[in-house]
Amino acid sequence: MLIWIVNPFDPLPGDPEQEGRYATLARLLASRGHQVTWWTSNFSHRFKRPVDEVTIRDACRQCGIDARFLASPPYTRNVSLARLRNHAVLARRFRSLALEDPARPEVVLASSPPPGLAWAAVQVGRRRGARTLLDVQDLWPDNFTGLVPRPVRPLLRPALWTMRRSLRRAAATCDLVVGVADAYADYAVQAGGRDKPTATIPLGVDLATFDAAVNAGRCPQFTKPAGEIWLAYTGSLTRAYDFVTILGAAARIKASAGPAVRLFLTSRGELASRAEQTIRQHDLTQVTLTGFLPFDTWAYLLSQCDVGFNASVPDAKIFLPNKVFYYLAAGVAVLNTIPGQCSRIVRDAGCGLDYQAGDADSCAAAILRVIRDDAARAAMKAAARRLAETTYNRAVLFPKYAELIERLGSTRAG
Repeated sequence: MLIWIVNPFDPLPGDPEQEGRYATLARLLASRGHQVTWWTSNFSHRFKRPVDEVTIRDACRQCGIDARFLASPPYTRNVSLARLRNHAVLARRFRSLALEDPARPEVVLASSPPPGLAWAAVQVGRRRGARTLLDVQDLWPDNFTGLVPRPVRPLLRPALWTMRRSLRRAAATCDLVVGVADAYADYAVQAGGRDKPTATIPLGVDLATFDAAVNAGRCPQFTKPAGEIWLAYTGSLTRAYDFVTILGAAARIKASAGPAVRLFLTSRGELASRAEQTIRQHDLTQVTLTGFLPFDTWAYLLSQCDVGFNASVPDAKIFLPNKVFYYLAAGVAVLNTIPGQCSRIVRDAGCGLDYQAGDADSCAAAILRVIRDDAARAAMKAAARRLAETTYNRAVLFPKYAELIERLGSTRAG
């Protein structure tokens, strides 16, 4: 069958960033004999620059994916009017080009965010006689609202209202709702999909690819000396993530932990300068800002670490982010601030500890508890890797997703 994936954010094959949810799914669907068309943006959300269309299109073609690039205006900040304009243009251009496309997909997978593009994808799918699936990865517009500075919120009200309406319509019109966490599927149901079947397929991790990257990325720079304990925060340096509290905790334990405990922030983002300022202010010589690392190097560094921070601010309403699955793959103890499903996973598996978001003392206490108890730390690390292998490996998770899509497509009339 012909399956359309409509997502402007995830890296495609050939992109410099590690492949995520949709690249894994697209490759799997192609390997199962399906035609896959991926509608995406020509602007990189992660790198804030145009994507290399030629390289990505060639890489996609080699694995049976037809990449379609939608021209869209740039933006420099994740929370901005310029980004909202980008998403509006994407939705308009997709609707126009997709309705003119002579192909007739059996299934259209619409990712949200952005809600406007998701609604356009569901609309087009219904008009073309396809079954439609809404794949929810974030609680837009609710979490977007919480991250907008208060003085700007009145200016964004019309756009946020439009997002909410788009999500409501997409949820009410689609045939199936899938969430990357239970809370995301529930959110779409409450928004308008109350009579829709739902499923949860977490982001997971491609364990074989991760392990190969660890071996390929081996380097002296990130090889841990005997006797040291390494901690890592990986993810964006933006308002959604609570890295400032981690730096505050690092300042509190600096004297007691000593130079044998090191912290790596393997990230970039609009608040990188704030991280640099905090490090200078507290003379955190044990903290290293690596910036964005190639996937192989990053994976190897993570494999050398003992602890990984899964930290977001409550207003971000993030539930099961990518990073937690990479921490499990790397076999690190997870220090977590995210309540609900993520907290249950960490606690039930015994692979880490919770601490209070925004509370540097709570974070410091969790760090000290892990680094001072060698046996407990070793047990957490082993439990993390075991969970990656048995439950959150995409090789386990994503065949279930492919089967959902195949069953959905088989019910298409005509």
